[in-house]
Amino acid sequence: MKQKAILMCVVCVLIVGLTFSCGTVNHELESVSLMQLIVNPEQYHGKPVRVIGVSRIEFEGDSIWFTKEHYQHRIYKNSLWIVPDYKARGVTQQELEKFNGKYELMEGIFNKDNHGHMGLNSGTLEKITRFQLWEKEEQPAEAPDTQ
Repeated sequence: MKQKAILMCVVCVLIVGLTFSCGTVNHELESVSLMQLIVNPEQYHGKPVRVIGVSRIEFEGDSIWFTKEHYQHRIYKNSLWIVPDYKARGVTQQELEKFNGKYELMEGIFNKDNHGHMGLNSGTLEKITRFQLWEKEEQPAEAPDTQ
């Protein structure tokens, strides 16, 4: 009976230990807006963040923008340079290009000191491990009811 109790305690300790050490949830990750990163870069420098913005994947122009309008008009200071980790995501640049001009959720490390190609952007989102489409696919408009 004593051996069973000891064995149960050991199993419980192992289960709890494995739960905390093998989990993929990053509890330090903070959801912020792109404007928070641009206005308060020191507060988020070097920290893991989650942002939503309009993405653009292109040669020397990978970036995430505050709004579609800023993206369309190339208001670079309202964007961050992005450094996707293609290997971690198991995707290619071409696969991510299909989301150009669409809202995406991204997770990575914010770097206030790297301003991207030619210093155009207001910081960088590095080591990006998550890209997720964040807008509904456009549905065809329904025909108006004529009765």
